Amino acid sequence: MKKSFLFSAIIIVILLAYNVVLAEDFARVGLIDLQRCLQESKEGQKVFQILKKKKDDLQRRLNTRQRELVELRKELDKQAMMLSLDAQEDKKKTIERKTRELEYLYKDLNEEMARSQGKERKRIFKELEKIIEKIGSEENYTLIMEKRAGGVLYFSKSIDITDQVIKAYDDQMNEANK
Repeated sequence: MKKSFLFSAIIIVILLAYNVVLAEDFARVGLIDLQRCLQESKEGQKVFQILKKKKDDLQRRLNTRQRELVELRKELDKQAMMLSLDAQEDKKKTIERKTRELEYLYKDLNEEMARSQGKERKRIFKELEKIIEKIGSEENYTLIMEKRAGGVLYFSKSIDITDQVIKAYDDQMNEANK
């Protein structure tokens, strides 16, 4: 955290010195909350709904397998007295195998969800980056920083351009979908 704070402080000092040396207007700085853009933009909300549906489907698959495993255990408990030792051992091995399969499935599904979330997040952030660059150049920003980046301890709400970026992104996505 100290390194990122120091880095941010150095950048701001360099910008201020640059403006003083060249006798330009004060540097125009903007701040953006990318996480909020992701959560509040229409595309972000759409992706969230798609991922939620996918997660629910995967959870149903897990629940089905889990119920099957519980039923096998109940069946073994009920029949334990009537089954031979070999039959009991076979059922126990089947339960152990299905337990491992469930664990692997759970791990695979979690990894699949993480990959899907990462892929969509990366895509949206890439699209947002283009919009931020456009706003930055059109409105003569010297620097636009991410709010959650290290070193941003305080900022005035007047430099927060998050709402502007969300609106521009929504407008761009509406045009692309026409």
